[in-house]
Amino acid sequence: MDSKIEITLKNHESYMHKFIFGAGGIFLLFYFIFLQYSKTPWPLIVFLLLCGVYGGYLYIYFKHPTVVTADAEKLIYKHLFTSVEIILADIDRISCEPYVQSGRYHSEQRIRLTVYTENDELELNDHVDTNEVLNNKLEDKDTDLPLFRLYHFLMKQTGRTE
Repeated sequence: MDSKIEITLKNHESYMHKFIFGAGGIFLLFYFIFLQYSKTPWPLIVFLLLCGVYGGYLYIYFKHPTVVTADAEKLIYKHLFTSVEIILADIDRISCEPYVQSGRYHSEQRIRLTVYTENDELELNDHVDTNEVLNNKLEDKDTDLPLFRLYHFLMKQTGRTE
C-alpha cells in the first residue's frame, strides 16, 4: 500500500480565484472611468502599469498548478501563496462527487472532493474530460482521475469504508 500520494490539479477553481478576477476587473474598470476625466498623462501611465501587473498576476495564477500531497499523517494543499495543512486524524468526513458547472455558452463536467474537519472544510475540484474517460473505458485503458485517487487514498488512510 502506498504511504504517500501527490496530485496536481490544473483546473482548480477557488473562491480566491473568483475574488481576484472580479475585484481586479472592477477596480480597473473604475480606474478607466476616472481616467476619462483626467487632463494629465500620469493616470494613463499608472493605468497601463496596473493592467500589466494584473495581467501578469493572473497569468502566473492560472499557470501555477495546485499541488495536493498526502501521507499517513497529514494532507497538504499548496497553491501559489496559499498553503493548508490538515492532520488526517482531525478529518470528520470526506465526500467526492461529480457536478456540472454551467456557463453562458458552455458547461463542463467537474469533480469535487471535500474534506471536512471539526472547524473547517477544504474543497478541491478539477475538470473531468468525460470524452477521454469514455474512450479509455471503451479501449480497456486505465483512467486517471487525480481527485478520485486522492479520495481512495484518504479513505484508506483514515480507516473509512473502502
